[in-house]
Amino acid sequence: MITDQLLGLLKLVLLLALYAFFARVLWAVWNEIRVPAVSRVTLNVATDAARADVSSTTNHKVARQHRVGSLCVLSPADMKGVVVDIADADIVIGREESCTVQLAADTGASARHATIRRVEGHAVIQDLGSTNHTLVNGKEISEPTRLRVGDRIHIGLVTFEVRK
Repeated sequence: MITDQLLGLLKLVLLLALYAFFARVLWAVWNEIRVPAVSRVTLNVATDAARADVSSTTNHKVARQHRVGSLCVLSPADMKGVVVDIADADIVIGREESCTVQLAADTGASARHATIRRVEGHAVIQDLGSTNHTLVNGKEISEPTRLRVGDRIHIGLVTFEVRK
């Protein structure tokens, strides 16, 4: 037979499990809505003069559906929401301080992992011989690959989405 003490203990265990569930839900919501840590990604912005020099040489027409304007970090959660503008200047992604998009050391990116540049008005990504390779839409790239809106780029543990 079940005693009153056992029923009281089962009530307490159920109450603790309920509180743990609510705490976990609040933690998940907090991780989704909080502002990303700026210290994890550093954006080295090119000067206006450098952009003017590059934009004067690349003046190609690109169809609207292929116009790529930015990259948005989807994961990891502490970097989520960081937006990188794809201007006409080359973008280098990696861990080095000289990279346009500098990733933290624990993201699995190489020192100079990949570059994104404009070729005839289209954004093109190229792996720079990285250890962990660069993936576009889940496929490893070995040559320059044209980016389209909606493409997913995986560099180490970081996932970018190509946006207009």
